[in-house]
Amino acid sequence: MPPADPPTAKAGRVPVTDYGGHLRPFYHDGKTYLFGLAHPDWLDPVANAKALDNAAFWWVVDDDPRSGLRPAVRRARMSSRYAAVVPFYLNNHPYIFGLHSGSGDFGHGSVGANIWRINDDPSTGFTLVMYGHKMSVDYPHVLSFQLDGQPYILGLHKDVGANIWRVKETPDGVTMQLVKYGATMSPNYRHLEVFYLDGHPYIFGAHLTTYASGANIWRVKDDPAQGLDLVTEGAAFPPSYDFVRSFHVAGRPYLFASVHDERTIPTSKVELGLAIAKGLLKSDWSGIYEPGKGYGVIWAIASPRSPTIRRITPKAVPHSDRYTNMITFEQRGKAYIVGVHEEEYVNIWRVDDDPTRGFTLEYYGRDP
Repeated sequence: MPPADPPTAKAGRVPVTDYGGHLRPFYHDGKTYLFGLAHPDWLDPVANAKALDNAAFWWVVDDDPRSGLRPAVRRARMSSRYAAVVPFYLNNHPYIFGLHSGSGDFGHGSVGANIWRINDDPSTGFTLVMYGHKMSVDYPHVLSFQLDGQPYILGLHKDVGANIWRVKETPDGVTMQLVKYGATMSPNYRHLEVFYLDGHPYIFGAHLTTYASGANIWRVKDDPAQGLDLVTEGAAFPPSYDFVRSFHVAGRPYLFASVHDERTIPTSKVELGLAIAKGLLKSDWSGIYEPGKGYGVIWAIASPRSPTIRRITPKAVPHSDRYTNMITFEQRGKAYIVGVHEEEYVNIWRVDDDPTRGFTLEYYGRDP
């Protein structure tokens, strides 16, 4: 349970906003960085025209996360108009993949997919190493995974299923090669996460609504060009979570799941349609809001042959319901949860070494 009076950040407030939901961790030389991208809707297109093209930020987490994080890079040159941003590793070095949204607003055209290499000293920024790779914007989810030391990008297309690209170096730089087109996967997933069992990548997907088939798990085939194997289908998993993130403790995979709004969940397509018609529920499944506290739980994933999931925290851990983004990271054998509060500060929780005991608040970043 979070302490009643958590310690306030000694170094003062570190401003962090939602950054369009693109907050992601990457790792370099034993350090953890949190990469973020400013959201264009929050910027005045006249007063902040330059900011639209200088929208990347990242922060470095202190060696002891109880003391928080520090700005490392502010306003690196990257458009704010990216529909997906994911880190990956090539030759054990961090890179950032970005899929442009294709918006023509403010002079931005459809540039496809770009890749940046984080500089050897991450505090000096990054370098664009691939520009304008042809890729549709119609991907509701984009993930990265590593297999046999090679990076891959998986995109779940709204019409054709899952596509997989291998990222590789060539004499001319970095490029992407489409190795699998149209692996069978419904586009109707609210949450899609990568996790690893025995060092092998798997994909976890949770459906949008209760009338769908719950959660599915796919194993990436030993040769990703052969696609995915559905190894778990229809596992019981509530559709009401606002955030679902994977993490690992002692080499075992887990899921952190968080609810921010108490919801009345429609149980049929008819009820869902009526709720939308009445304006109680948005078509993008934002939920029927009833004011209430947020809370988080932890699920365990077990058995590499036929993975199973089960909730292991007997009680939910309460937290604020005002987080605009929540992610996880791992540092020095420990797992942590980051919450970006709508008042633009960060809190950090540490997952217990025994995840059945939940997580505790370690860093409270609000300016006193």
